[in-house]
Amino acid sequence: MRRFFQLFLIILLLLIIRGDSYAQIRRETKSKQLIVTFRQKPKAADLINLSKRKRKSRLKFALANTNSMVYEPVSGDVQGAIEELATDPVVESAVADRILDLLYLPNDLTLKATPNPGKPRLQWDMFNLNLAGTGRTAWDISRGSSQVIVAVLDSGYDSIHEDLAGKFVTLIDCTTGPCHPVSSMTADPNDLDDSHGTHVAGIIGASTDNTTGMAGSGFNTAMMGIKIRNANGEMLVSYFVNAIRYAADQGARIINMSLGSLEGNLDGPVISQINDAVSYAWSKNLLLVAAAGNCGWDTSHHRTSGDPCDIYDANGNFIRHAVNEKFYPAASANVLSVAALDINNLLAPYSEHNDATAGNWVSVAASGGMFATSSDREYGIASTWPSSSYYFNLGTSAAAPHVSGIAGLIWALKPTLSNFQLKTLIEQTANKSIAAGTTNFGMIDSVKALDSVNIPFNTPTRTPTRSPTPSATKSPTPTRSPTPFISPTRSVTPSRTPTPINPTSPTAPAGKPGDANGDNKVDGVDYVIWLTNYNKQAFGASRGDFNNSSFVDGLDYVIWRNNYNK
Repeated sequence: MRRFFQLFLIILLLLIIRGDSYAQIRRETKSKQLIVTFRQKPKAADLINLSKRKRKSRLKFALANTNSMVYEPVSGDVQGAIEELATDPVVESAVADRILDLLYLPNDLTLKATPNPGKPRLQWDMFNLNLAGTGRTAWDISRGSSQVIVAVLDSGYDSIHEDLAGKFVTLIDCTTGPCHPVSSMTADPNDLDDSHGTHVAGIIGASTDNTTGMAGSGFNTAMMGIKIRNANGEMLVSYFVNAIRYAADQGARIINMSLGSLEGNLDGPVISQINDAVSYAWSKNLLLVAAAGNCGWDTSHHRTSGDPCDIYDANGNFIRHAVNEKFYPAASANVLSVAALDINNLLAPYSEHNDATAGNWVSVAASGGMFATSSDREYGIASTWPSSSYYFNLGTSAAAPHVSGIAGLIWALKPTLSNFQLKTLIEQTANKSIAAGTTNFGMIDSVKALDSVNIPFNTPTRTPTRSPTPSATKSPTPTRSPTPFISPTRSVTPSRTPTPINPTSPTAPAGKPGDANGDNKVDGVDYVIWLTNYNKQAFGASRGDFNNSSFVDGLDYVIWRNNYNK
């Protein structure tokens, strides 16, 4: 039997090596349900009449606060149901619901006690990001607040984990229709995908300074655990859209999204659904943080099937390998997209990044780890795992929650900041000498960001329509500095001097800096021009690009602000 199994593997390997074998690879990229968008917000009569006219599909649930509904085919004929619905005059589009991927590189390596001699600290990432260490650190400035809630959109969560119990203010399931609270949630330790959410949650909000397990970057920051991976292992765009809107309406301040899909695997209407949901949360004054994706390296590192870095056609047939192409929602407007760094603060080889082809869509970088074998697993990111255990993992999925936790520290210190101010603060205080060129702003610097909070930063912004302050079920009050897994073996002494966010541009266009319309005045009209082009590639002051960087961002806003009415 064993020899037969070995022979089978050899045959399989030979098939994989054959150059024409890729044409046979198939992968499910869409689910057995549809997203139907109406030309106008549908009324009950519209839905009833549509059901009477169409026999191949039936209504399943709505996408909150949109003109879209989710249908399922009656007999499993997805394409037939799409064609029937798309021809109706009240329907704008009908497309298959698409599947998102968890953005991590899986492994099954456990974390316990101290590493072997010569290995790094078990939580070296907290030292690299200036959260922990000797001297002045971020946790000396802010330890977060249970009033700041990070919505973690992911798979399952071990909500009773020894280091997570009490850190979730609520648990939400968005995989069976409308999002709804559940009393508890556990993840199967044998299921790597379900364990993903537990690992991500630990990086953000593991109980800290409790003499147990690990420290979370957000320290006292609370979490809202939102499950968007169903029992079949599918993480659908419809679940994602409802989850974002639910989080925005139910008191979250930050949304962490360690998931996504390549642009090439998404239909235009599906991308619009993602972008619209992100815009909705942004309009509610939430900060959105997303993993940039793990397809940054060349095709030699790809698996041969079922790879999130592959592009497939509508029928699931393999088309090509994708290398460093845009991921959504990380590429959506106003999202703080996060690349991954290794222990030496170099861009991890798998991480998505900016380049001439993909453009400048990756915002910042944070620790994501890098290891290839069990012998160097300590160079990954240590965090919680189901059944009160701890594992190493790596990927941009691990980088993003560090940023979400740090954002929680900042908002706890100054809750009056708008989401735009917070996003700009994180970007402008990043270390631009790290991941230069591969990200827009460099490696996030928690101490510099926190030190800059009280420097005047009067960004004009709308007033949020609400100010949610739900209380967490557990709000630990530390009385001493947090102790990571092992004692520091080197000093991490971040800069003690606050750096004002007041950049000047040596390449500013001729004339008045901040003047977009050429009237020799810097006023509200110029601000509107900047805002219209914000987070887009553009060149020149007439498009709001006041420093001629070919990208309209927060730096251009600061130039406008510093010259307003002058």
